[in-house]
Amino acid sequence: MKQGESIEWSAAKRWNPFNSYKLLAQVYRWDKIQRGRPIPQPVLVTVDPINRCNLKCTWCNSAKVLEDREKKISAKTLNAIADFLPQWQGAPDWAKGVEAVCIAGGGEPLLHKHCGAFIERLAANGVESGVVTNGLNIDDHLQALTNCTWLGVSVDAARAETFNKLKAPGSNKDLIGRVHDNMADLIDYARKNGGRLAMDRSGYGVSYKYLLYEENAGEVLEAVKIAKEIGCRNFHLRPAGAPWDKLDSSFAFSAEATAQFREQIAAARELEDDNFGVYGITHKFDEQLNKANTFARCYAVFMTGVFMPPVADEIDEDAFTFGLCCDRRGDPRLELVVDAVDVNQVAERWGSDDHWKIFSGIKVQQQCPRCTYQPHNQIYEHVILNDSMTFRFI
Repeated sequence: MKQGESIEWSAAKRWNPFNSYKLLAQVYRWDKIQRGRPIPQPVLVTVDPINRCNLKCTWCNSAKVLEDREKKISAKTLNAIADFLPQWQGAPDWAKGVEAVCIAGGGEPLLHKHCGAFIERLAANGVESGVVTNGLNIDDHLQALTNCTWLGVSVDAARAETFNKLKAPGSNKDLIGRVHDNMADLIDYARKNGGRLAMDRSGYGVSYKYLLYEENAGEVLEAVKIAKEIGCRNFHLRPAGAPWDKLDSSFAFSAEATAQFREQIAAARELEDDNFGVYGITHKFDEQLNKANTFARCYAVFMTGVFMPPVADEIDEDAFTFGLCCDRRGDPRLELVVDAVDVNQVAERWGSDDHWKIFSGIKVQQQCPRCTYQPHNQIYEHVILNDSMTFRFI
């Protein structure tokens, strides 16, 4: 490593989309999170269009909803969500509506035939979108995806045998080759046709995502080389972790795998240039890459939420469920609106007594896996509640 650099990013690429200090920009929204006051709309929500997947990843954090709730949000309701988000009513007048959507799963979002139309409707309404996908169905939504700010493709390997072992057990097809080709086709299409995805900014474009696991730690550098050759903007790695419903399962990285990962990330930095960055994001983990939820309460349930397919089997086809945590999809304890058909019910219940009751019932250390929103909670506790940074003294 060069002086001033870390495993996470090089000094020249400190201002990147994976740096959680960007959350400080939301301080003036989050300092309104208080009992008895209207809670501002979240700046970002996640939308899971469908609970179905064409892969079976070893570390899947959505296995429970895939097994218990194999459903989808209807095209009609996706349109209603896209129209509702920028006009979210009920929060303070000064607060803008929702400004960005992460389209993910609960499954593989691009298996939903209306996903491309949903992206285009969000764009028409001035709402940014990003998509997390396994990459197998990019070609079904090629034009629509150019409206996204970013696309994160969860490849998680460099070699076909590793990909199939970890993500498609029993398959002998060249699935990773198909993913690589789809990524290259999208990048080429966006460059030729324009669109938000092709804009020359470090957080935009296509990212090669790599969930670090004991059995793929040895091919990180190889994957970085492929990502750059394809034309990706970023290579984004983070460690895998146990899902919320299997916290007691054995999940640990050996010292050898940890050292291997660090060595390969350091070597991969030599491949960086103005158009390509390498990020080994570990700040939500300890030195041994175990979860490190170092905060007391989960205020993030007032900062974001997840629109998901419905729960019950016999239900209106246009129903949806709204939960409060993407890391605990399928956990009924964190669901604020269940099997509703009117998206305005989300605004009505946001900041309600029921919302605060859910907050009070969360036992972070006992119930939560590695927390996506760990930095949100740390910033709320240290910057807003305790004013540890005296942030007004710039």
